[in-house]
Amino acid sequence: MPATAHHVPELRIVTVESTARALLREIAAHNRRVALISLFTFAVAAGLWTVLYAVCAWVLMLALIAAGTDRTTLPQGFTLLYLVTAACAIGYAWIDRRLTPNELPRDDKSPGEIASDFVLALPRITLAVPGTLSAWLTLSRAESEIAATFLHRLASERRIPLHSVPFDIADESLRFRILFALQIIEAIDLRRDEHALWINLNPRGPRALVSIR
Repeated sequence: MPATAHHVPELRIVTVESTARALLREIAAHNRRVALISLFTFAVAAGLWTVLYAVCAWVLMLALIAAGTDRTTLPQGFTLLYLVTAACAIGYAWIDRRLTPNELPRDDKSPGEIASDFVLALPRITLAVPGTLSAWLTLSRAESEIAATFLHRLASERRIPLHSVPFDIADESLRFRILFALQIIEAIDLRRDEHALWINLNPRGPRALVSIR
């Protein structure tokens, strides 16, 4: 009776190079999502600005007709005035966001604050476009290998204190970009105890990166 062949599962070896490739794939997927969200937000903002322009033009024409004028076209310079006003509103919203970047929503707002939130709603939607694009990630192949080497060390040691990362990534700018990228794609998370801030592999992160051993 012939011997039964047993299927031997293939041993998957995770190398720094394969992790670097997986990391670049995750970054590319993240950037596609950023681009789609930014494009959608831009389309919404552009549509709302167009609707607001039409409403303002309609109200102005009604006012001119009610005043007894025989004008059938918008006054010269209306479009320029609208664009300047929109730019000023966006600028004010940007300044307001810089002055109060982490303001928590409150239930006891004054009528003036409620009116301000209503007026600045569209400028804030517009500012969300560059805000979303700021999450765009860029790592070269060489930089991704540095990040992959760090992930392999992290997988080996389970957790690494944040203050020791300069020993792995000496360049400060590169270190910030790598840690930012790994946090954005949820490959790592930060946890604080009474002694230090620790970096851990995120168990809910991308499967190709979580499976590093």
